[in-house]
Amino acid sequence: MGDRTGPAVGPKRVYALIVGVESYQVSAAWNLPGAARDALRFAAWLTGPGEVPASNVRMFVSALPQASLGKELEGVPAATQENVERALFDELPHQDGDLLWFFWAGHGFLDDRNQLLLPYSDATGPRTRHLNLESALRRWMTTHVPRGRFGRQVVIGDACRVHDRPASKLSFDRCDYGRGDAVVERRQFVLYAARPGEAAQNLNERSAGRFTDLLLDRLQTRTLDQSVADLVDIAREVQADFHGLRENGLAWQQPHFLIDRDWTGSTLFGYRWEGVSPGSVLRLDQLAWDQLGPILKQRPLPPYTYDAYRWAFAVAGCVPPNTAFLPAGSLTELVRDLDSRQGRESMPLALPFLRYVAARVDDRRWATELESWVGATCQRLNTTPLPTPPDRAPEPMALHIQLTPSTEDRVYGIRMWLHRDRFEFVREADRPVNLDGVREEVGRQLSVLCGRQALQAVRRVEFHIPFELLHEEFEQWTAPIGRHGKEKMLGRHFEVVVCCPDERTGVAGDHWLRKWQWFTANGGNHPEAIRLLSEGDTSSDLHVADPPVCVLAGVSAEHIGDVLDDVLDGGVPIAVWYRDDQQGGLGDVLLGSANDLHELPATVYQRRNQNHRIALLWDDPARRPDSRSLA
Repeated sequence: MGDRTGPAVGPKRVYALIVGVESYQVSAAWNLPGAARDALRFAAWLTGPGEVPASNVRMFVSALPQASLGKELEGVPAATQENVERALFDELPHQDGDLLWFFWAGHGFLDDRNQLLLPYSDATGPRTRHLNLESALRRWMTTHVPRGRFGRQVVIGDACRVHDRPASKLSFDRCDYGRGDAVVERRQFVLYAARPGEAAQNLNERSAGRFTDLLLDRLQTRTLDQSVADLVDIAREVQADFHGLRENGLAWQQPHFLIDRDWTGSTLFGYRWEGVSPGSVLRLDQLAWDQLGPILKQRPLPPYTYDAYRWAFAVAGCVPPNTAFLPAGSLTELVRDLDSRQGRESMPLALPFLRYVAARVDDRRWATELESWVGATCQRLNTTPLPTPPDRAPEPMALHIQLTPSTEDRVYGIRMWLHRDRFEFVREADRPVNLDGVREEVGRQLSVLCGRQALQAVRRVEFHIPFELLHEEFEQWTAPIGRHGKEKMLGRHFEVVVCCPDERTGVAGDHWLRKWQWFTANGGNHPEAIRLLSEGDTSSDLHVADPPVCVLAGVSAEHIGDVLDDVLDGGVPIAVWYRDDQQGGLGDVLLGSANDLHELPATVYQRRNQNHRIALLWDDPARRPDSRSLA
């Protein structure tokens, strides 16, 4: 059972907002039998065994005609945007209550920031009216709800959490309901029917959601007060129920719960709902801040900052933010963010974060300063010992081939290197040759590596080329690397990428370096890292901000040259396009499995083995061989 803190829950000081949406204006294909009945069943539990006054419950239901609920829905308003938001933002915050229950049954989509969007019954394709649940919950944790009211809030969402990208006929506007000052004494528990990316199962034959069915089975055996205290136990019991159903092939989702999220979706206290107060955790003292200021001053975000941020939560044993991006733009702001959202009483999150940063930066003098500060702070605050950050993953070996234009048209000088951690010179051709000669030189070198049994260690082949060769299908080239020197296609055996170093000059070079630094600092899952371009989309504004760092250009062959011009002018280091005249669909082909942009070369390699003719520009400024002649 949950730990008891504070007085028991008095039913008369409990309020609820209950929504069930079966029928939508989008189309009849959206009909969702069971959502209305689930809302009525949840209200019946609250007002029956829970003894909550019916006047304290705001219920909105849009039922299908065949639901045959009749008198049960008499006087119940429809689940429209106006009705729900008036109750949620205008009426309920001003009630004198201690506990709010929020229940929603209906469709759900995730936006590019993993925020759950819940369409209203009056949602249409051109205007998909919806509640941004995450933004609404953040508002309820601030002074938009007067202090002293609704110290505990329980949110139940029986809805899918699938991404809105495939829903091309929908139009979700950005919704943000405003930010107020945080009220730290509030607690908020959110239980979803499914994890991000999963659909919630509906039992059409029973007109019920599978999740609501199992949840109500658990709630019915407890009083209202016990249900509030035992929320974590209840959530784990429902998760166990679904685990058994999944093993028998009867379900596919996994319920997911979070506690006390802030503006970035992070939880303050991991999985603890009762028995923890915000003032009980260890934070950095003023001396730590005084000493840290000069160390971090004017330092840009180093590579692996996002990884360090996530590792800090893992080390502290609390739930990380439910987002794929950093919540702040400077190291000092990130440390303040972590220190305000401590997840463990004996370890300020800032300490493992900065220790990870120190282990990754190339500036060893700065790394020593960070390590000394972390060690002194840990000793003074008597914190839990910090673990050692994980080692950097070993880098795959790559063969780099540099083609330099000669004074003669369509003739190129050739230099080659192997790279793993550092560049090792391989060879320089005696004289410039045409592309047929280049192909022969590359095949000869790969054959030599094969004979030395070194080829098996090479995972990537990088061609450093002038702009005029971006149309050349290097991934389709063949080399005698098969059995008995049999010719094999490069793109079927290596991650073949092209680089365009001669185009990274002037302001374009400045944009390129800035964007790559942003990419390495913010990780490969940031929702703004990738720009999808379809035929007719503009690509002339790519330099205006740090992201995007990757362009997926699903445009015709007629327009790919213009897009690549804009990519290079904008300093975008990564681009993907079709070698043939296929258009669109690159997002579906690549993003379905490549959640991390760092894995894009491997994903393109896999798709080439599935007969997709795709080109990949991958211009890493840290992987630039010396351009001087090595003869």
